This record gives sequence, structure tokens and C-alpha cells, in this order.
Amino acid sequence: MAQHADIAAISEHIERRIGRVHVVFHEIVSDDLHIDIHHVKSSLFRRYEVLVTSGMSAFPMAVPAGSREPRFAEIVTILPKGWPLSKEAFVDERHYWPVRLMKTLARLPYNGTTWLGFGHTIANGESESHIEPYADGTQLCAAAVLPPSTLGKEAWCMKRKNDPEIFFWAAVPLHLAELQFKMEHGIDPLLELFDKHGVTDKIVPERASVV
Repeated sequence: MAQHADIAAISEHIERRIGRVHVVFHEIVSDDLHIDIHHVKSSLFRRYEVLVTSGMSAFPMAVPAGSREPRFAEIVTILPKGWPLSKEAFVDERHYWPVRLMKTLARLPYNGTTWLGFGHTIANGESESHIEPYADGTQLCAAAVLPPSTLGKEAWCMKRKNDPEIFFWAAVPLHLAELQFKMEHGIDPLLELFDKHGVTDKIVPERASVV
């Protein structure tokens, strides 16, 4: 049975903790999980575009029993200032792939009866031997789920009176070598390399691998 996320409350959280919503890209065709994308436009003081899903939190994730990880979540991406964000621009996969990534992550727990939490990684491909870049012009081909550090902690979590909190996870794209490094060594050593090389949660399609 279809359920509905508290869209009004999520929108209010975005407006209060991140910035004014410039436009909402409504999903035209959906299954039981309807995913919209809210765009908080860059400004003189915020030199990046922010995209936030609403709809993923309509269903709880299958977090293991006893875990303190959030059961309800939405996905955030941080894009360079001026990234083409319109229905016309989205015809070009070079512009659309971060949105596709967000929708894929948002649907993953529902479709796969699984969950997303700190440091989880998801590759762009059907198998380990078929991992492909998200689009032409980038070698990024996987994503790590991390707190959206660019936004500040006030934006990370939405408290609700009668329901569990909703956590806003950033989708941070990775190179294949970074994904392999994380699988072998864990997320913390990868984050140390990110810090060393100045890599943040902001998506930079042309950035070099830190590994």
C-alpha cells in the first residue's frame, strides 16, 4: 500500500535549515514511492546548489534490530554553483546523473528491503565486473552515504513530535579506486584521504581520485 512522506514538514525543514526552495521537480510517474527533488538555489553567500529528496522517508528502512541508525532518511546532493537544473537540461545525462543517483538511492531501501547508513557505498552497475561512470565527462562511478558536512549539523536531522527523526544523508560520488579502497580498508581511512586532498561532499565531476 502506498504511503506518503510528510512533504510539508520536510519542505519546512529545508527552508529553515538549508535555504529557500527555488523549485520542486515533481516526479510524473511513480510506484508506491513518490520521490520529488527540492532545489535550493545558490546565492551570494551559498556558492553551491543543493538538491534534497522528499518521499524516501514515507517508509522505514530495514535497519537491523537493536541498531541506533536512523530508520527514516532522505538524500542530499551538493552541486557546483550554476549546475544546469531544469527539465530541458535533464535531457542531457551529464546534467541529470546526480538526480538519477538521488532517486536510485532513495528507492534502494524500499525496493531491496535494505537500508542506508553511514559509510555505505553503492556502485553504478549491475555487478562488480560491470561498474560504469555515471555519465560522459566524469569517472565517478559509485557513491558513499555520508552526513552532508557542507550544510552544518542543523540540517542533518529533522525532529518529529510523534514519529522518529528523519536523517538527511549526502550522496558523495566516488572513483572506482576509492570504492575498492573503502571496501578493503573501511570508510574512515578513505575520509582521511578526502580530508588530506580537500575532497568534500560537493560533487566535482572532473576531480581526481584520492587513491
